Amino acid sequence: MICIKKTIGLTEKVVVIGEKGSKEVAAIFDTGGKTTSIDKKIAEEVGLGKTVDTTEVKNPSYSEPMEREVKKAKIKIGDEVYEVKANIQDRSHMTHKVLIGRNIIHGNYIVDVTLSHENHSRDSLKKKEVRKLL
Repeated sequence: MICIKKTIGLTEKVVVIGEKGSKEVAAIFDTGGKTTSIDKKIAEEVGLGKTVDTTEVKNPSYSEPMEREVKKAKIKIGDEVYEVKANIQDRSHMTHKVLIGRNIIHGNYIVDVTLSHENHSRDSLKKKEVRKLL
């Protein structure tokens, strides 16, 4: 069986879908991140529901691992919808409120860091209509 992977940019528009609705945001695709991470405010806004697990995350900025809630989430990328467990954290201080980890990337995408938002150059992040997704 041949698996054809789609090439995707470093950042892409995705839709986070919950019980209360959905929200389109610009997400960063992080091949170093094991799991997808969603900003707490977005998780609450779309209604991701109850916590199904917790996970410890290592952060080089802190000496101790941090514990995060894990919730089931639906993430739409292009025409595909992925149901995954995502950790929830305060990402308000970060540029991208959603990080797509290997639990979605693996087997589905090749990340080309020279591309962004549907194969546009990274300069597209400077456009006003794209910035409002961040």
